[in-house]
Amino acid sequence: MSGNASSISDAIKSWKQDLGADSVGSALHELESYAQSTCASQRRLTAVLRPRTLEEVQKIVATANQFKTPLYPISTGKQWGMGSRLPVQDGAAVVDLGRMNRIIEVNAKYHYAIVEPGVTQRQLLDHIKVHNLPLMLNVTGSTSDTSLIGNAMDRGVGYFSSRAESIANLTIVLGNGEVLKTGFGHFEGAKTQNLYHHGAGPDLSGLFPQGNYGIVTSACIDLMPMSEEHMAVIIKIDSEDKLPQLIDVLAQLRSRGVFLTIAHVGNRERTYVTLAPLVYEQLVQAGESAGEATRNKAVSILEKDGFGPWSAAVGVLGTHGQLKLAKKEIRKAVGGFARALFLNDALVARAKAVAGMLSFIPAVRKQLMLLKAVEPVYGFTRGEATDKALKSVYWAAGDFDHLDCPDPDHSDSGILFCIPTLPNDGDVVNSAVLDTRAICSERGFDVAITVNLIDAKASEAVVSIGFNRCDEQRTASARACMVELEEYYIKNGLPLLRYSIDSMQRHISESDPFWRTVRDLNKILDPNNIIAPGRYNLI
Repeated sequence: MSGNASSISDAIKSWKQDLGADSVGSALHELESYAQSTCASQRRLTAVLRPRTLEEVQKIVATANQFKTPLYPISTGKQWGMGSRLPVQDGAAVVDLGRMNRIIEVNAKYHYAIVEPGVTQRQLLDHIKVHNLPLMLNVTGSTSDTSLIGNAMDRGVGYFSSRAESIANLTIVLGNGEVLKTGFGHFEGAKTQNLYHHGAGPDLSGLFPQGNYGIVTSACIDLMPMSEEHMAVIIKIDSEDKLPQLIDVLAQLRSRGVFLTIAHVGNRERTYVTLAPLVYEQLVQAGESAGEATRNKAVSILEKDGFGPWSAAVGVLGTHGQLKLAKKEIRKAVGGFARALFLNDALVARAKAVAGMLSFIPAVRKQLMLLKAVEPVYGFTRGEATDKALKSVYWAAGDFDHLDCPDPDHSDSGILFCIPTLPNDGDVVNSAVLDTRAICSERGFDVAITVNLIDAKASEAVVSIGFNRCDEQRTASARACMVELEEYYIKNGLPLLRYSIDSMQRHISESDPFWRTVRDLNKILDPNNIIAPGRYNLI
């Protein structure tokens, strides 16, 4: 559904009256800025709306209903590789919730935060640091300026748990204009509204992650109490044929409770696009000339340090005794087929200090560079966010001139993600990896793969390819490659955990009673189908 030119014009006039002219963008340059995307998709936008309050969101929705103009809400719009700020269909007004960035409450006793959709990882972490709170955040491997609520609403996965499982007490402006509070939030003064997720009666919170029934204006995000001690484990294997064993061992360790966080297992390509630009940065800072030779040297340093075909990173939290036992159990489990490196704050600080004093020795200087490159990944496992991971987008695309740019949507870099789900079975994972590599290789792409063990039973695989968006042939090939991967995963019983804006309608079928039920609910909660039409729903 998309309104005609007259109704859109009338809607824009109404929104300007309600929000103020500075909160409504309809000029061509403003729309073009939002329409750029690393996935190289194209959509026609009608306006950009920037509300500051729940009440302004209500006015936006009321006007959209009046003039039958669709809306597409975003939090910070950093859904790189899956659609960025773009809606599923043409003709929508983007509702940019970035100005709604209040941290309403942070509770150290019960370790939660109530935030608006514009609140980012960086903002909440800064708040925790400034107020010296004994809390940790389940960070993601994306940039520090990504939205907490936005990521949870698309079932993003952090370094400790799934984000969607850690969000509750949602406040939503429904498509029908009503304001809904989930869980116990709709009970005035309920003391448990942020403590028990489900409330009384049906738990409606589950409708909104990957739903298009309304616009979330605030939510409770679970935090973690600061652990007594922390340890990061990096496990490396030296041959591809050991991957099944690595997956099976990690699943067993998780099921036994040796660690309770998410194990991230990355292939060589993922490791190199993540770490090589950071080693390269260290080399240039040390006086090496920027360019291809130094980039090759960065990769060579990683190869010589043993970052082979697959490496796993796991954060372990607990008491001194628990970590001591976990270290023993992990060593025992991987002994004989993999190398395990255990890091903690004291060890990292000591290694940096010693390497700094001996940096006049070339071999030690290289180890210091490598340590500094690994440090951001180590930080993820202790709840720290970073912007360093963004360099991997440019590195994978060969866009080396933009390594320090904060927004790849406004560069030449292209990246596409596909995220299937897999059982934690080494043979199944290995088979999927081999087929994925074959599909991508046939089209000339080196594929980066991370297998994230979400729990003891299942994983998400984060599969990505990089390309230069200025190369039309290469871009078309990348997009065709993603279609082929999606079809392969679904055919082989490995359904996608998240859909890109271009894959929604390829996998949402009228013949499936599930999607028909989703649409029927939409008729009640959003009868005019104005909220993100086509997003995880039938058109």
